[in-house]
Amino acid sequence: MNIISFAWTTAQLLEGKKTVTRREWSDDYAKRFKIGDRVCAYNKNPRNGGKKVAVIRITSIYKEWLHDMPESDVEAEGGRWENRKAFIEAQGGDQEMWVIRFQVLSPPLRYNL
Repeated sequence: MNIISFAWTTAQLLEGKKTVTRREWSDDYAKRFKIGDRVCAYNKNPRNGGKKVAVIRITSIYKEWLHDMPESDVEAEGGRWENRKAFIEAQGGDQEMWVIRFQVLSPPLRYNL
C-alpha cells in the first residue's frame, strides 16, 4: 500500500480539516496513485520514525498550477495559511503540483504525535 506523509498537517488531518494535499511529485511517481486507492497516512516519513495515523482513499488526482488553486482549498489544505498567496509562498512560489483529494476511511489512530 502506498503512503503519504502529512508532517506539516497531521493534526488537521486527524481533526478532519484536511481533505486535499498538493505534492511536488514526478509524473512517474504520481502514476503509482489512482482514484479509489487506499493509502496509508503517516505523521512523517516512516524512514524518519513516522507512524501510520489513518487510511485515506483517493477521490481525485490531477496537476494544477498553484495560481489556479481555488481559494476554498486553503481551508481544505488544513487551514494553516491565511490565504492562497500565503500558501503559495509556503510552497516556495507558484508552480504546478499534483493535487490529491481524499477522504479518511479509518478512524484516526491515536499516537503520541
